[in-house]
Amino acid sequence: MEEEAPGRLELWLHLAENCVLTTLQQGLDQVWQLLLLCLLCRICFRTRLPSLVKHVVSMATGSYGLYLFFEVHMLWVLLLGAVCYLVLRLCARSSRRGPFLSGAILVYLLMGELHLIDPVTWNKMRGKCEDMAVVKPLNVEFPRSMVVVVTSWNIPMSRWLNTYIFKNAVKLGTFPAILVTYTASALLHGLSFHLGAVLLSLGFITYIEHVLRKKLAAVFSACILSRPCTADCSHRHKKGWVMVVNVLFSLLAIFHLTYLGSMFDADMDDQAIEQGYLASHTLRRWSELNWASHWAVCVCFLFYCLIK
Repeated sequence: MEEEAPGRLELWLHLAENCVLTTLQQGLDQVWQLLLLCLLCRICFRTRLPSLVKHVVSMATGSYGLYLFFEVHMLWVLLLGAVCYLVLRLCARSSRRGPFLSGAILVYLLMGELHLIDPVTWNKMRGKCEDMAVVKPLNVEFPRSMVVVVTSWNIPMSRWLNTYIFKNAVKLGTFPAILVTYTASALLHGLSFHLGAVLLSLGFITYIEHVLRKKLAAVFSACILSRPCTADCSHRHKKGWVMVVNVLFSLLAIFHLTYLGSMFDADMDDQAIEQGYLASHTLRRWSELNWASHWAVCVCFLFYCLIK
């Protein structure tokens, strides 16, 4: 025990130095100037300065904010703004300002999509203005269930798979539809054994967890479903031991995540990672862990069969 203590302390220090401090430093490097610009605008708009001064400050800080993230490529955004302003000025007395403006923007977008603008630059500039949520970190780090994890990580991909794969395959049955969906996800991520193994394992885990918790919720009339219940749900039990059960399932989800993530070896060199993990690496790593998560899933499935 005395020998393990220094090792654990060294591990925590290593994590603090290479994970926590590095993340904070990189985050501050990215946003400190942007936060300073926001503070400057806030002060300017809270004071009784002339309207012209406020507009100039807003334009200057906005342009500099673009430069911070896009550097010289900000000129493409300014060019679009200038084109829109010119179209509106030329059509000031026309009742068709909207169609003309839409046409100008469409031509600009087509220039980018047809690679008349450098593809790398265009990909940085066009962005996506609708539904910017990509991941919900708290749902992943402190999961209620594995179902919540897979729907909170890479949200656009999850929604696409649900809309175009799962809903079309659900006529085959829920479990086959889940397998088809995760198989499609594995193919979209590339023909990689280790990713396919993880995703298909997720398919089995999420399905068994879902049906087990659904059955338990019906038997005990408790809010222990994979997803949080609505405020007006019909379950009688909502607190007390229900919270304990949900915490236990959360710990089980964290265990599954740790197990599935164990195969992504951080000690491997970058070249080996880029070449991809071999099937033997995946099987060996899980074998070293005695296939613990898979056995846990089997136990949950057997328990579900007993109470079904």
